[in-house]
Amino acid sequence: MRCRTVKTSELTRISGWEWADRSRRPYVRGDTAYVPVKDGYSSDTEIKERKRYSGPGYQMIGDIAVIHGSRPTESEISEIIGWKNPKGILLLKGFNSEKRIPDTEVLYGECSETCHREAGHIFFIDPSKVMFAMGNRDEKMRIETLVKNSGREERIADMFAGIGYFTIPAGKAGGMVHAMELNPDSYQFLNKNITANGLKNNITADLGDCRDLLRGTYDRVLMGHFDSVNMLKDLIPHIKRGSILHLHSIDSVGDRIREVLNNAGYECEIKEIKVKKYSPGRWHIVQDVTII
Repeated sequence: MRCRTVKTSELTRISGWEWADRSRRPYVRGDTAYVPVKDGYSSDTEIKERKRYSGPGYQMIGDIAVIHGSRPTESEISEIIGWKNPKGILLLKGFNSEKRIPDTEVLYGECSETCHREAGHIFFIDPSKVMFAMGNRDEKMRIETLVKNSGREERIADMFAGIGYFTIPAGKAGGMVHAMELNPDSYQFLNKNITANGLKNNITADLGDCRDLLRGTYDRVLMGHFDSVNMLKDLIPHIKRGSILHLHSIDSVGDRIREVLNNAGYECEIKEIKVKKYSPGRWHIVQDVTII
């Protein structure tokens, strides 16, 4: 591929370069960008075009490639290295215990703390120690929008905060968030991410079982654990008419939610949102529950 080399800081001017072939992406290495050149224009270098990656699926968390499920072959690992040049490659086999501790194996390089940026938010994380909910990106953005557009300063409980997946967007949107986390490693990163995003005035974090940490009354409650419905009874003393709950589950648990709330003297309206496929025929669902 015929290219011209420029400093990466100059790429913001690419729209004004008549010679630049903007149908192809520049290749960046360090402080140097290799910008493809249109036919009929001179170039100052030529680089071999990379073969498009066709190996097993993976997710980039910061500069670490995370593979779910089956172990890749050595050639597939080499292909990922050649395509993304990650700091490390991590195989995620599953999660252990209610603390959602990942069961992992390092396949290449160093898999330790990294900085992941998503939708304008900063998340420090070590994916070999704690979970990162990559598939919930749209749901995080939806929660941020709901808090921002609520028309009130909300007191929000995040009962399963993790490293701040929902805590950070809710705090950025103006919510006053009480974040609770059981896993000490996740709690460490939660506090680091609160600081990194400049949200110390909006977020209070506590370490421990959320059922013991709930206090006062909340306008909105984030319940991002698939077993949330079994903890709904513990939340009853901390909600009121007008409170909104976002309760995650595998498949619908609307009938069980209504039963618990009715027994406590509340009626409710429930709207179900499908987040993503969990397994064949099963869905990760969020129930938006408005207490009336």
